[in-house]
This record gives sequence, structure tokens and C-alpha cells, in this order.
Amino acid sequence: MEFVKGYIKQPEKYRRGIFNISPFVTDDIFRNNYIWRNYRADSNPFISLNGLKLSITDSATTALDLILSELNLSANDELWMVTTSGNKYISSCVTRTIEKHCKWSRSYGSATAAILVNHEFGFISSEVEELSGLGLPVIEDAAYSMYSEKAGKKLGEHSDYAFFSMAKMFPMQAGGLLYSKKGSVQQASLSAEAASYFKSCFSFYDKYRKHIINSRLDAFRLYKESFSREGFMPRFEPRDGEVPGAFVFEAKGADLDGLKVFLQEHGIECSVFYGEEAFYLPCHQNISQQHIDYFLCLIKDYLK
Repeated sequence: MEFVKGYIKQPEKYRRGIFNISPFVTDDIFRNNYIWRNYRADSNPFISLNGLKLSITDSATTALDLILSELNLSANDELWMVTTSGNKYISSCVTRTIEKHCKWSRSYGSATAAILVNHEFGFISSEVEELSGLGLPVIEDAAYSMYSEKAGKKLGEHSDYAFFSMAKMFPMQAGGLLYSKKGSVQQASLSAEAASYFKSCFSFYDKYRKHIINSRLDAFRLYKESFSREGFMPRFEPRDGEVPGAFVFEAKGADLDGLKVFLQEHGIECSVFYGEEAFYLPCHQNISQQHIDYFLCLIKDYLK
């Protein structure tokens, strides 16, 4: 058995810690059940967020699938994908969902039938208003960005559709939210019990919005201070109104694919920000200096 700075390296599979991109931990299974039993909401599958009426789905991926079904795109249509950073990387869960309906592209062309704007990791793309002027449906991927805003404007205000992940913002195992300007998109397969469960949890956790935002900004500050001292600079920094969904740092020349495997073997949900020499780690309301010290210790040990 190997140790590094008082931490066990590569522990047994069922003795690993669990550090998710989501704030969810095992005990939240029981907390959320308690919330549903004692603060039970009705099964009407809609909630209000930032003045918008959103329908409840079982995931953000399902929300995107429902939006694309509503648009009724053909197999030869293209979805133009725009990101905050301009990076070409898009999560495979997004591309797989799109490919069920149409093609996707990173540039505008004659086959472009709709536009997907990905607000990466809670950091807002500045192009939504301009793109809305092209006369094509605009979808905002705000899976990481439920509480982010720009100049007081909330996501969804200038688009035709937007979708959010409850599971990335709250300590939940699942749950998504879908905005449609027409208000017509719902998940027909969502049971009444599921709708009540997700609505109960949303209503409970959304009351702590201010705490969640401030805690995520504090976690980002702690990350920046600790990682910058070791030469790992943040790839994104929150501007006014932005709420980070991950800490993305630059690591020029590092074996990031190997680092990904190594950290995941320690129970840390993370990945390479493909297309750049950058990497991302959890940055949510339950991340503390102890978490950051542990992550950094393991990273330095692997990259030494």
C-alpha cells in the first residue's frame, strides 16, 4: 500500500471516496426521500425559475431530446453548436442525443436548421442575442448554468429553448428542467411520482440559492489560490453573475488522459477539457479547502 502526504493511494474499489461534479453524496438518497415524504409537492410537472415556466424532466439529456423532437429536424439537417470558449469539444452525451435526430456541426452552413449554445461549466456565451437574430431556433445548453446570468439577464430570455440540470446544481441523482418559448414541451413518460419527487427537491433546494451561489464562488476562489501557487492557472474565471459548475485549469504538456484515469481511480469525477491542454474538477457548494488539498496532492504526485 502506498501513501502520499498522509493519503492512501489507489485504495480498494469499495473504499474510495466519492467526489462528484454534482454535490450529491450517498446520504442525499435518504435526505431526498425525506424531503419528498415530508414536503411533498403536487405532481403538476412545472416549476418557475427566474420568471420562466419550466417543465420537469428526468435529466438534462432527456430535455435536449424532447426539444429536438419538437423541432422535428430531418436526418440531413444540421445543428450548429456554439460554445463559450470556442473550443471544439462537446460532451458525448450531447452529441449522441443530437445524432438521434440530425447532424451537428461547429460552423454555420446551408444545412443549419437550429443553433445550440453551450454555456460551458456555468460560464455564459455572449452570442445568444446576436444568434437569435438569424431567424433560426436557438437552444441554450445551461446544464451547468442554472443560476448563472449576464448583466442581470437570465438564461432563456433570448432563446427559443433552454435546458438545465438539477443534478448538477443540487445534491440529487437525477432531474432536468426544460424551457420552451411556446410552453408546449413535456416529458409524457414522466410519472406523477417522479414529477412530485423532482418538484419537492427543487422547491426545497432552491430556497438556498444565495448560499449555493456564494459557496460555489468561495470554492472557486480557494481553487484558484491553491492551484495558481503550483502553476495551474484557471481556464475560466467567473464574471459578474456567473456561477461556476466546475474548476477548469490549464496544464501545459501534462499527461491529462493518464491523470483522468488516476483521479477517477480515487473516486474523483473529472475529465480532460479536450481540444485544449486543460482539465476540470468538481466545484460545487460542498467543496472545501480539504477537498482541494487532496485533489492537488494527487495531481502533483501523478505529474511529478
